[in-house]
Amino acid sequence: MEQNRPLAQGAGTNVVVNVYLDRVELVSGWQGQNIIAMGLRQVVDATVRGVINATLTIETNDGRQISIERMAPPDARRIKTAIEQQKKTAGLYE
Repeated sequence: MEQNRPLAQGAGTNVVVNVYLDRVELVSGWQGQNIIAMGLRQVVDATVRGVINATLTIETNDGRQISIERMAPPDARRIKTAIEQQKKTAGLYE
């Protein structure tokens, strides 16, 4: 599997979330110029709320909660599952 190919991908309001083998990237901006990359060690938890328009909340170990609103529920669940599986594979998840 290629390193540059995302395992899961989804879009919310002005933000695209990509989950890779070792990191989670939040891409925003007019041409995707704003990229926030965080390693799997930094991600504490990912939760999904909502039925029609889901909100994905990613909590980091420095106390930040990043909420991506108005996502399609299947995309939000796929991202949450991919984060949990990668953390479990790396031995970082309890």
